Amino acid sequence: MTIADRWRNLRDRRFPELPLDCGNRTDPGVRYCEDLRDWSDKATTPDQRRIETYIDRFDLRRKRILHIGIGNSGLAARFHPRVMEIVGTTIDEPEIRVARSLALPNYHFVTHNKFSGRSDGIEGTFDFILDNNPTSPCCCIRHLADLFDFYAEKLASDGQIVTDRAGLAWVPDDSNPRWSFDFDDLAAAGAADGLKAFAVSRRVVVLSRSDPPKPDLAAVSKHLLRRARMLPGQIARNGPRRLARLVRRLLR
Repeated sequence: MTIADRWRNLRDRRFPELPLDCGNRTDPGVRYCEDLRDWSDKATTPDQRRIETYIDRFDLRRKRILHIGIGNSGLAARFHPRVMEIVGTTIDEPEIRVARSLALPNYHFVTHNKFSGRSDGIEGTFDFILDNNPTSPCCCIRHLADLFDFYAEKLASDGQIVTDRAGLAWVPDDSNPRWSFDFDDLAAAGAADGLKAFAVSRRVVVLSRSDPPKPDLAAVSKHLLRRARMLPGQIARNGPRRLARLVRRLLR
């Protein structure tokens, strides 16, 4: 397939430091060692937690979530009682084994490379697509285009692609630093596939086709109650001196 002119123009205008086409048709974006990729036995990262806090504000009972990079499957363990379905993707077998061990009836997971230009095994569209590290594994503009085409194909008409500025900006020391994207970079890439960028909090960023839906009052109230129930444990773990900061976070 040829690279669309809109992506060629975007590369010339905004990303001239990035290669147009890496030539890899087998495993694009698989550039890190397994220790950097495999999150099956690691704790959930702060940026992933912020993404989860954002979607926790919504009524998810009829929602489908696509989680790109399932890691330790903590998101599925947390949200499966409240959602219609979660579909997770990974390129690492240890993460598949952890997901399988949970045996959650509405949690399905597949081995899938988001830069591949394929969507095998991922059926339908999703209300939320979660990807806390969208660009840093990328290898070239061709495969960045494949990623955003995949996003656009799998996003429901009023759906949201949710990421975080920390994961968006992170790149390993030996990677091309230009793969560290800021909000404007993400907005420019999203626009190439008809998506708009929105800063929904200080850290969390959303791509959608129009203004992202707002959670209703009942869902927000339940979100605040869930966070309040978690507060004693957080205080015990982190110490009384952090109480004020936790309360401020609770009320955001």
